Order: sequence, then C-alpha cells, then structure tokens
Amino acid sequence: MTNTQLRIASALVMVSIIGICAYLGPMAIQILLLISGLILVDEISINLLKKQRTRPSYIISMISFCAGYIYFNFIDSAAIYFENIIHVSTVINISLCSYLFFNKMGNLAFIKIIKKHAYLIGLVFLFPFLSMSFLINKDNWQFYIIFLLILTYSVDTGAWFVGKNFGNKKLWPSISPKKTQAGAIGGVFVSVFVSAFYLYFNNVNLNIYLILSMILITMLAQIGDLIESKFKRQLNVKDSSNLIPGHGGIYDRIDSLVFVAPFFAMMVLIQMS
Repeated sequence: MTNTQLRIASALVMVSIIGICAYLGPMAIQILLLISGLILVDEISINLLKKQRTRPSYIISMISFCAGYIYFNFIDSAAIYFENIIHVSTVINISLCSYLFFNKMGNLAFIKIIKKHAYLIGLVFLFPFLSMSFLINKDNWQFYIIFLLILTYSVDTGAWFVGKNFGNKKLWPSISPKKTQAGAIGGVFVSVFVSAFYLYFNNVNLNIYLILSMILITMLAQIGDLIESKFKRQLNVKDSSNLIPGHGGIYDRIDSLVFVAPFFAMMVLIQMS
C-alpha cells in the first residue's frame, strides 16, 4: 500500500468514527473530543517536549484537561462560561500568531518557556476543545460541526491539489517546505466554495459577513498548521506520534481544527447576537 493509499484509508476510518459518533448523538461526540484531547496533550508532553508520564507536570496537565472538560460539559455547562472560554481561547491563539510571525526559527525562548511550564499544556488546549463543545451544546450542533469540519479540512485538500498542479513557489520553506503560495490561495478558494455550497444546501443565505468569515477561518486554518510545523521544527520532531498511519498523530491531524475552533465559535456568537 502506497503512502497516499494509506492516508486515504486512514482518513476514511477517521470519517467513519466521526460519523458513527455523530449518529449516536452529542454525548458520543463529547466523549470523542475528550479522548482526542487527552491523546493530544499526551503527544505534546511525551513526544514533543520529551516529558515522562511519571512527572508531576504531565500528571497535572492531563488532570487539568480532563477535569476541566468534564466539569464544563457535564457538571456546570452554563452558556456564560463557554462565552468567556471562547474569548480567552481567542486571545491565546492570537498570541500564538505572534510566535509564528515574530519569533525567529533560531530563537528558542518560546520553546524554553513551554518546556518550563509544561504543566499548563492541558489547560491551554482545554479552551479550544471547550469552544467545540459550545457548538455541540447547541440545538443544531450537527450543522455547525459539519460546517467547521468542511471549512477546516477542505483547505488541506484544496491546497494540496492546487499546489501540486499550479505552482511550486514555496510559502514558508523554513517552516513547512512542502507548502506553496499557490496552494495556500487555492486552499482558501476551494474551502470557501465547498462551504458555500454546504450553506446553500442547508438553505442558509450567503451574505458578506459569512463570506468574509469563511475566508478568515480558512486562512486561520493554515496558520494553525504552520504554528504546529514551526513548533515541531524547533523541537526537531517530524510527527506528534505515529498513531494514525500516513498522517502522524492526533495533533498532526487536528492542529488546524483546534486553532480555528475558538474563532469559528466566536463567529457563531456574533451571528447569534
């Protein structure tokens, strides 16, 4: 089996798992998110930061993610909490953008801070996962979750197709050598087109706010991917793990999703107001 075939097979398995959980209902999706989040925190702590599972920082990180996720989803899921969580998560992601654009590759100050405060990993990633929980707690949660997934993952498909066939000028070779400028632009167009068709199919009227929001989300999806790529390059790690054949680890697969989730949730909040 070639690498492409392996990636396709793994993608089909992942889509099937998400589809089954969506069919079973919001509780199944919440549990899937909880498991995915714990695996992601484990990957970053063990495979990227090289911590041990017996270290206090690892234990604190895992417990804080698990306890926070369970509390806000199953014990006290007041809407005001989720709104504040979305705001905090957005601020965290904006600070990560400054790391991507203004922190030089040779400057490892940010990496040293992360390693020193590794016990905060679980708490930091708790916020974007709770942003997705905000969507799941809504009555039409299936619509929002599918919309978010289409926006995020059609970018990768569009960028791969356009970049492979219509351009080879690199986007940011020091961080992600395979990404091209044409692919980045093509990914945005493909994602917005597919997402617009999804909205039309669901009888949602397109307006300038929605179109601009979709363009922004697709651009942020690529930024989220670049942040993880830079993080791994500075840590000299290729993949967050080898859990998913052909794709790497959970973090490799959902880096863009985790990054855009708070911004997407913010878009939904604004639309509701």
